[in-house]
Amino acid sequence: MNSVKLSANYRLYAFSGYQSMKSAMPYMRSVVLAKELAAVQEAEVRRFVGRISGQGYVNYLEPAGYQYALRSYRRSFITALQKLYKSNGYAARYILIERV
Repeated sequence: MNSVKLSANYRLYAFSGYQSMKSAMPYMRSVVLAKELAAVQEAEVRRFVGRISGQGYVNYLEPAGYQYALRSYRRSFITALQKLYKSNGYAARYILIERV
């Protein structure tokens, strides 16, 4: 099960089905968000994505430097989902955010 570290405190997991998400939940420390991706509101995600002070939000596809910072937290979250898609090989239908 692949994940993306959104910030120092949060980790994002993607699942292809409800049952796979439900079966992974007991192994998580503290689940703060577990929903179908289509039902996630933008405001719910804002506090979880990584922020580079004075620069913007983390671009998870290019996390190496400040020159890759994004202005929008929405785009930052989308790059995290894209990174998960590349590593998992399937699109996220359900997401889970864990507090580490």
